[in-house]
Order: sequence, then structure tokens, then C-alpha cells
Amino acid sequence: FGRRATLFIAACFFHFGSLLQVTPGILGQSSTKALKQLFWGRAIGGFGVGMISTAVPTYISESSPKHLRGRLTGMYQLFNVTGIALSFWTNYFLLLSFGEDPTKSIQWRIAFALQILPGALLVFAMLAQPESPRWLAERGRYDETRAALAWLRGLSPDHPDVAEELYAIKTDLQGRTNFPLSQQVKEVISSGKVLYRCSLPVILMAFQQWTGVNAINYYSPIIFRQLGMGQGSASLFGTGIYGVVKIVATLLVLALGVEQYGRKALLVWGGLGQASCMFFIGLYRRTHPDDTATISSYFAILAIYLYVTFFSFGWSVAPWPAMSESVPNHIRSLTMSAGLMSNWFFNAVISKITPLLLNSITYGTYFLFGGSTILGVIWALFCLPETGGYAIEDIHVLFDDVVAQSLRDNRYLFTGLPKERRQALVGRGVTRDRSSMESTRSDEVFLPE
Repeated sequence: FGRRATLFIAACFFHFGSLLQVTPGILGQSSTKALKQLFWGRAIGGFGVGMISTAVPTYISESSPKHLRGRLTGMYQLFNVTGIALSFWTNYFLLLSFGEDPTKSIQWRIAFALQILPGALLVFAMLAQPESPRWLAERGRYDETRAALAWLRGLSPDHPDVAEELYAIKTDLQGRTNFPLSQQVKEVISSGKVLYRCSLPVILMAFQQWTGVNAINYYSPIIFRQLGMGQGSASLFGTGIYGVVKIVATLLVLALGVEQYGRKALLVWGGLGQASCMFFIGLYRRTHPDDTATISSYFAILAIYLYVTFFSFGWSVAPWPAMSESVPNHIRSLTMSAGLMSNWFFNAVISKITPLLLNSITYGTYFLFGGSTILGVIWALFCLPETGGYAIEDIHVLFDDVVAQSLRDNRYLFTGLPKERRQALVGRGVTRDRSSMESTRSDEVFLPE
């Protein structure tokens, strides 16, 4: 169907599911039937959200210019955290307006109705957007590819930059267009190098969830209460502030970090900060098992806000561009779908086990998430090359020797990415045109085979 058509289809599922969620019991159904309608609405709406969560980052990465790809793909996460923050504040104001009376259905009807607004915004915004140029090229529709590239770059179709980018895309896809699903699966397992590249979305999304961010997102009122903030509106207010901190920190990293320092540095330094905060909260809960407020409670609450700041600088934004730009063009839709399946699967796991962990191992919950974050940092240090600044069609070279290239790229942890990004290919006999030469980092020499 294409990325654009997929988004429109997904929006239909989402809006129909939202309508079912808003209207249970309005027509006089029994409570049992109304509850079934609500469940069906959640399921259908969730199906639409799943389609959107796969198509949006794929569309952005395939349509963005290389020097802005990380920032634009990371904006997907910015609007994720913005939506979460708005939901926090919606719950807070609905509680203030209607109290905690469970018989007032207007509370949850308003909450479910408001989610229709961003869905409608998606539909109207996409009406003016072209199809992904790389998806068009994969189907052999090169005239449409040229037109889409020209529209997205703000250039004329006969501009040299458009011609160069189209040439690079066609060269990368040569002989690999219109692959059916079975052929895409064969491509994924065709070599260890390709299989590892295709596994990156799954790995990154798994580590992102196991940092524990959604444990705090979903159960922050309980967590704030355990740290001494109190119950009811106080804990919801603390949760709302938590959402605002995420938005501000994500904006800062998009403006100042993801292109300047690269994906790898954000994952490593942000992950170390997240783990430190989790370990501190765990130690606090170990020494303060009750929910009473003390002076040290304020430091534990501060650690929650510091945690989400480090998350926004680390495993919030960086995984999205890293995973979307690392996979081959001709099998990106399949591998991105696998990555988002990993995201939602572990999201569901975390949402189910967190209350059990908080009740059983209590403070150990935070040590668990801190420890898994450290594992993610170690993996990023040794197994993730820096992909920032490269044209998508050139990134495959980084994965010839993953560990050695990853260790070489660790130098950017302290210096950030160089401003000029040219590529010197050693011992490969590869000739690049001007656009490819400008697409990568200066002083970069790839390891010989």
C-alpha cells in the first residue's frame, strides 16, 4: 500500500476504535455489553496505533535529508512524550473537575474523545505529503521518486542534487525491487551481516523498554506515592510535571544532541545517567520501605525527574534514527515492523510485571531496570557503530566488522561528530559521486576487509 496509504488505513482503524471507546452504554446496553464494546474499541484502536507506530518512523527516515534525519526521526519520540504528558494533565484536570466518583462516566468519555484530535491532525497533515521516495523506488516508479524527492527537498525535479540522490537510491536497490514477504525473509537471513543489521530495531527497542521508562510512565502515581508525595491529585500533579520534564529534555536533545553528538554517545551517556538514578531510587527504597515523607524523599523524587531527563537524552530519541537508518532499504518495512513488535511486546511485559515487582521485590525493581540499562550501554559500546551523518545507502559499510568499527566510533563519545562528513573508502575500489562523498564524516577511514 505504501507508507502514506498505510497511515490513512491505520487512521480509519484508530478513529473507529476511538468511537467505540467513547460510546459504551449510551444506547442503553447492559454493563456487560458496554464493557465488551469498550474492549473491542481498545483492540481496534490499538491495531491502528500499531500500524502507525511502524509506518511513521519508516516514512520519516526514508523521506528526510541525511543531515536532518536523526532530528526528524527523533521528533517521532518528541510527539510520543508530548501525547503522554497531555494524557497525564488530562487525568489531573478531570480528577479536579469531577472528583473520584466512579459513577461519572463523563470523566473517561472525555479522555477517550480527546485522543481523536491527534488522529485527525495526522490525516489532514498527510493529505499534503508525498509518498516515501524510497518506497516508490523500490517499486520501480522512478519518475514519481524524482518528483517526491524534489518536493521534499524544495528543489526542481531536474536539480543535480535530486538526480544524485535518485542515482544513489537506484544503485542501492538494483535488482532488489518488489520483493514479496518470503523473499524479504530470505534476504534477512542471507548473511550474518544482514541479519545483525536487521536485528538492530528489535535489540534497540528491547533495551529501550527495559530501561524501565514505561514502568514509571504507567505507575508514576504509585511510585510518587511510595516516595512520599501523597495520594490523589498530589501524585497526579507530580506525574504531570514528569511529563513536562520529558518534553523539555527531548526538545533540547533534538536541538543540541542527536546530530551534533551522534546516536551512540546519547545511548551511552544517557544510559549511564538513567542507571545511576535507578540505583539511587533502589537504595532509597531499601532504606525507606514505608511511604512516609522525609527530607531524603525529595532527593528520591528529584532522581525520578533526573532519570527522565537522562532518558530523554539517551534511550528516548536516539534508538529511533539508529534503527531506521541501519537496515537495508529493500527490507526496511519488514525489519521496522519487527522492531515495533519488540517495542510493544516488551511494553506489555513491563506494564504487567511492574506492579508485581513493586509488591514482591520492592526496591529490587529499580536495581533490575538499572542493571538492564547498564547491559544496553555495554552493548552500545561494543556492538553499535555510529550511523549519524551517513547516507542511508552507505551505512552497510559500517557493519563489515561490527565490534572493531564500534570500538573505533567510541572516540566520538568525547568529541562529538566532526562537522564535515566525508568518506574515505580504503581498499574497496568503490567510486563515489559528490553527494556520497559529502554524506559521511571527515577523517573517517573504514576498517579494511
